[in-house]
Amino acid sequence: MALPISPVFLALRGVARFVVTIGVVGYTILDELLFPLVRPLLRWVGNLQHLQRLGAWIGRLPPYVVLVLLAVPFVVIEPVKLFAVYWTAVGHVLAGPVLLVFAHLLSLLTVERLYHAGYEPLMRIGWFARLMRWLVGLRDRALDWARSTAVWKSAAATIRSVRDWFGGMLG
Repeated sequence: MALPISPVFLALRGVARFVVTIGVVGYTILDELLFPLVRPLLRWVGNLQHLQRLGAWIGRLPPYVVLVLLAVPFVVIEPVKLFAVYWTAVGHVLAGPVLLVFAHLLSLLTVERLYHAGYEPLMRIGWFARLMRWLVGLRDRALDWARSTAVWKSAAATIRSVRDWFGGMLG
């Protein structure tokens, strides 16, 4: 027989889900805004022969070695992002967002590249593969919810307009 679930537990779980959803959506929005801007840089970096060889080498390493390689820059860069959000919240309204964008770009250039280079070995670690499936599912559910809101639709239309405008200016 299952024990009854406390209303306080249910409320805390709801708040935690809301906070996680807001965090995932905020992070994804930042990613959606920055990724198209840095795609040419990522393509250029990805085409460098030395980095292609390095990526192939990383893909042949044992799974836990790849995990350690991934963890080092992740442990350094991700706290900088949290600090940038904190910094913004305490009043550094220009420096905080600039630091967040810089940290996110650095993450795209290091952590993302390492993750993709070592994807196959990493997915051979059972708990890591389950964690990534759970995180991707969480992200997808949060995005589905966010994309259904009027705010998202309006922001997406504005972003498309800005991209089209820049494309017209550059093209």
